[in-house]
Amino acid sequence: MSRYRLILIVFTLFSSPLFAADSLEQLVRDTAALKLNLFGNELLQPEQAFEFSANVKNGNTIYVSWEIAPNYYLYREKIRLELVNSDGVKLGDYTIPNGLPKHDEAFGDVEVLSEDLNFNVPLWREDHGAQTVKLRAYFQGCAERGVCYPPMTKDVMLDLPVAHSLEALPEIEPTESQNIGVPMTILLIFSVVVLILSAIIAIRLKK
Repeated sequence: MSRYRLILIVFTLFSSPLFAADSLEQLVRDTAALKLNLFGNELLQPEQAFEFSANVKNGNTIYVSWEIAPNYYLYREKIRLELVNSDGVKLGDYTIPNGLPKHDEAFGDVEVLSEDLNFNVPLWREDHGAQTVKLRAYFQGCAERGVCYPPMTKDVMLDLPVAHSLEALPEIEPTESQNIGVPMTILLIFSVVVLILSAIIAIRLKK
C-alpha cells in the first residue's frame, strides 16, 4: 500500500460522520468533567455562605437571621451584635441558640452552627418615638473542608416604629384589714394578752 493511499484512508476514517459524532460527544463529556473539577469545589463568597438579615418585629424587638449554606458553619462564640450611633436605643440581653461541640485547631473547643440561625433581640428604648438605627453584626465561619473565612461584619438599617411603654399597674384599693388603725391594733394585742393570762390562771386553778 502506498504512503499516499494510507494517508487517504486515515483521513477518510477521521472524517466519517460516526467518528465525528463520537468525538463530539466525548469532547462534551471531557469539557463537563473539566468544568466540574475547576468550579465544583470553589468556595462560596462570604455573603453567599452566610447570608445575614435583620428586620423589626415590633417597637421593642428585632429579629436576626443567618442562612448558612450546606457544608458551612458559623462559630457561635464569634457572633456579636451592636447598635452603631443609635442614641436612646440599646440592645437587651439576647440568647444565641446552642450549636454542636467541635474541637477547632485555631480556637480550641467551640460550638458551631451549621443550619439556619435566627433569634429575637430585645431593645431598651429611652426615646419611644419612631427612628432609624444601624444594627451591626459580627460573625465568622468556615467551610467543612477546613477552609475558614476571616471575621465578617454586616450593617443593616432598621426603621423602628413608635414604642409603647408598659402601662402602669392599677392601684390596689385598700381592704378593710389594711384600714385598721393604730388603736384597733392595740386593742387586738390587748385582747390576745388577756386570753393568754386567762388560760394560765385557769390551768393553775385546776391544780
